[in-house]
Amino acid sequence: MATITVKPNYFTCTLGHAAQSKEQDGHLDHEFGTVMQLIDGNCRRFPQAPALGFADYASTPHKAHDTDFLTFGELSILSYHAADRLRTLLGLASSRNIPIGSNIGLLSTSSIDFVLTWLGLLRLGYTAVFLAPQLQPQAIEHLCATLNVQVLLVEDSSSIAIEGVEQVEIPRLPPYQEFLPNGQPLLKIESNREPEIAYFSHTSGTSSGLPKPVPQPQSGIVQVLPCFQEENQPATFSMTPLYHGGLPDLLRSWTSRSMIWFFPEGLAPITASNIINAVAHARKKCDIPVQYFTSVPYILQMLSEDKHGLELLRSMDLVGVGGAPLPPSIGDGLVGAGINLVSRMGSMESGFLMSSHRDYQKDREWQYLRPIQDERYLRFEPRENRLSELVVKPAWPLRVKTNRDDGSYATADLFEPHGTIPNAWRYHSRADSQLMLANGKKFDPAPMEADILAATNILRDVFIFGSGQNYPGLLLFPSSLDTSDTTIFETVWPVIQKINSRSQGHTRISRSMIIVVSVPLNEAALQKSSKGTIIRNQAEERYKSWIEAAYSKPGLAAPVQIATRDQLFRAVLECFFRVLGRKIDPDEDLYKQNVDSMACLQIRAQVVEACLSDPEGQLPLNIIYECGSVNNLVKHLEQVRSGEFPEKQDQIERRHQLMRHMADRYKDFSSSLHPEIQQERSRNVMVLTGASGFLGAHILHLLLSKGPKVDAVYLLVRAKTPEDAYQRVSRVLTGYGLIDLHQTSHTKSRVVCLPCDLSDGAIGFSTQHLDDFSKASTTFIHTAWTVNFNLRLPSFEDQVSGTQQLIQFAIKSSAKFVFISSIAAVGCSASHLIREDVSEDPADASPMGYSESKWVAEQVCAAAYKAVTATESAPGSDMPPWMSIIRVGQLCGNQAGIWNKSEAYPLMLSTESLVGCLPRLEDQPLDWLPVDIAADAVLEIALGGQAKMPKYPAHQSSLATKPLVYHVLNPFRDPDWSQLLSWVSEDLGQGNLEVVPSSEWVTRLENTLAQTNKHHPSHVLVGLWKGSLVPEEVACPTGKIRPGSVQSYEMTRAKQSVPTLRNLEPLDKERVLKIWAWVRGNII
Repeated sequence: MATITVKPNYFTCTLGHAAQSKEQDGHLDHEFGTVMQLIDGNCRRFPQAPALGFADYASTPHKAHDTDFLTFGELSILSYHAADRLRTLLGLASSRNIPIGSNIGLLSTSSIDFVLTWLGLLRLGYTAVFLAPQLQPQAIEHLCATLNVQVLLVEDSSSIAIEGVEQVEIPRLPPYQEFLPNGQPLLKIESNREPEIAYFSHTSGTSSGLPKPVPQPQSGIVQVLPCFQEENQPATFSMTPLYHGGLPDLLRSWTSRSMIWFFPEGLAPITASNIINAVAHARKKCDIPVQYFTSVPYILQMLSEDKHGLELLRSMDLVGVGGAPLPPSIGDGLVGAGINLVSRMGSMESGFLMSSHRDYQKDREWQYLRPIQDERYLRFEPRENRLSELVVKPAWPLRVKTNRDDGSYATADLFEPHGTIPNAWRYHSRADSQLMLANGKKFDPAPMEADILAATNILRDVFIFGSGQNYPGLLLFPSSLDTSDTTIFETVWPVIQKINSRSQGHTRISRSMIIVVSVPLNEAALQKSSKGTIIRNQAEERYKSWIEAAYSKPGLAAPVQIATRDQLFRAVLECFFRVLGRKIDPDEDLYKQNVDSMACLQIRAQVVEACLSDPEGQLPLNIIYECGSVNNLVKHLEQVRSGEFPEKQDQIERRHQLMRHMADRYKDFSSSLHPEIQQERSRNVMVLTGASGFLGAHILHLLLSKGPKVDAVYLLVRAKTPEDAYQRVSRVLTGYGLIDLHQTSHTKSRVVCLPCDLSDGAIGFSTQHLDDFSKASTTFIHTAWTVNFNLRLPSFEDQVSGTQQLIQFAIKSSAKFVFISSIAAVGCSASHLIREDVSEDPADASPMGYSESKWVAEQVCAAAYKAVTATESAPGSDMPPWMSIIRVGQLCGNQAGIWNKSEAYPLMLSTESLVGCLPRLEDQPLDWLPVDIAADAVLEIALGGQAKMPKYPAHQSSLATKPLVYHVLNPFRDPDWSQLLSWVSEDLGQGNLEVVPSSEWVTRLENTLAQTNKHHPSHVLVGLWKGSLVPEEVACPTGKIRPGSVQSYEMTRAKQSVPTLRNLEPLDKERVLKIWAWVRGNII
């Protein structure tokens, strides 16, 4: 088949074709050389031409200056106003005084404000560093440190992403569109101020663990672009975020004076119906026809499965796909449906490289890219198996990165040629493929392999494996066959320990997963490319049996002979050592000894192999955490090996005894009691823990925004410094759509952030802090608690200890103390009506470490109350008791629908986009309490009266002997889960929601996560759901199995004391759909 040359348009013209066209026309330079010159030039020539829009079809404009799109004239004017705002924020007039030419971080979803911030920074002479909102704090810190970023501009909705980021100032992104009606710029700035680097993008970081910055010079992103000057060119609709590749498409449109629309990221979840609505909105709002559509593969796949989605794609002149390979069956189906599908390939390092632009009526080979036929620009170098590697040559217009002496860039992208069409290449694979584990986490093993090889001379090669597995392993190939395996292992293990210490958890290699493989020295142990990189798929196939054995029999050829308890104990310790490479205290809690969940999986596999003759089904996946310590694990193994399992009731009783013993350890408050009389305080000072948590953040928001009664708030926060603590809390608040501490001037003086450690006897305070703290505090609200349903009770002992410490401070301060407990602390009570009273029976607690720890903490509170009432320090009878316990029910999203991304219910709802269904939970009420209402209730209790130490102990006789207990929850059993599913189905469109039995749902979820290797946050709860969502029982996503009988919680005291609860109404459709919209847009 002959090659048919088809003239490109601005949507398909690569940098090579643009350069070739300039040479042929004799016009080597544009009229513009920088981004701002491009915008200002278009402003002068085409001021009314539409330039940029975000298709926010769902929001109702709430201000006069809200706009659907900007013209080139408006864009230029607003960029000056943005520069003025940013100059006030960053420049000489500000306290920051950031020098011109500095790098400024920008973390924001795609929006008009994102673009204007970038343009404003350019006008001032700053270079923006684009940071994807999905980055982890460690990655953000790394990029900021690498590029010496001192200030990171962040939009409100991205604030949670930067929790824990330190060493950088983080002001909020200012608004700009309010200046649109003014019509004229505020200032003029010298045209030569623009920096040479227009912005920094970054790699994904999935290969090395940390992203790398990629500079984008003005010369490479503007000067090399094509300029198509035809009038009435169609507009592009892009689904690609600006920080992930959308910006090159934007500039490509602008150099050809055409319009570009973007999907409103963060304002609506990406669904077929939302995309259809967004494109329809764009076509309605602007006369420029939207005829080009570009997206990543999964979006095209989504649209291909929707009848109206196919109609949308068919209405486009061109549909572009890039960023990853599109499954051939999907692409073939689209082409077969009459869609002009074009593959577009580019990179941050080299720009737009190739496309499959062709004669669409005659040529259906959409996968085959048609590069420019000029080896000055691109070259395909032959590799093994008829594959060729793409090499970008020195004459290519944009080469941010080179890796060869002649200035070329070998991309490591491998292609295969078409059988009959010349100069047509289909992408095959990467020459340096990275590993993807079963949980979706990725890493590049090459640096680790290189480090191991470089550290010793006894190896000729190493190979890290683990694709599709829970954890990686390592093959060692010795350079001499005379060296024993033991010598090799003992030499290499210290090197691996050192590498593990600085690596992410999922990349660490345990002792048990290291295998020595002897290969004849005249044979190559590993096949490698011409670049010296391992051809990984060949290695995996060649050593398949070794790899499979490593996971099926991890590290041991056969079970060791075990006849006595002492032998079993030593065998178990050896299993721990083989995985961790260090000794473990057999009595101490494993979680406290930093044994993480990944290590637990490996240790379990070791134990099964070493200690059980018939391992099938005898040890649950979570057995290591369930046992909690080595000694408890050994006891359990003795029972399994003997077949003499204790009666279930005996196991339950032992658990209850553990709860009683822990409570007894923290009931002594004699050292805190004092006979002296405290003076009345004129100031009302609150102490709040857990302000960075879901409920705590909303309590703080109310204290600062609605509560004039409070003069100051001490926040006890896990952090290194007070400033770190303040920044962490501030980011959490803005992330939940709450008060902005930085923008509210009166809050700074009222909020005192104290870094603390609640497990420390002095909670990490200095002597001076302790003294000031004790003298000032009037009310304590303790909300901080570890939420992990996989942990056993011993792992929560620090939480209980910290509660005792805080109560002691409250007693010494003569302060009121409010403990935030959970209805799970009494969730298994045998009573149909659970009273507002302290439980004395540990069997009342749900059988999870979290629930049991709350029951224990309630006992500690009761003991403190009793100790105080038995002394002269008891509160007077004319005042409410100084101690309150608030049992909170299941919380849900606030007025904006914002919930906690790690909670079970939102994670459950989020799986609809992953598996296409949701579970049927029979007789499950939506007894969720909105978090903002819960926060109101807590404060109404806490501020309802202040504790006062008595002057006369004679009042003691009239006091109750227990603290007051309040149930703060949603008592309504209607609507229920079925109603939620109905509302969700209605929102998705009729027939779009599949509802299946809960057991089928969890099976489908588990299989999807395993088969696709797709990372989704719900994977952390799959084990819990799998164990709790069983036939014949109705389950809560938290893991608790509700009894068949219906329980209710007494709320007499709560309703008498809390107006908010007296006026409480059931959840309504509006609140539920806000939560649903937030889940779909934020948990992906």
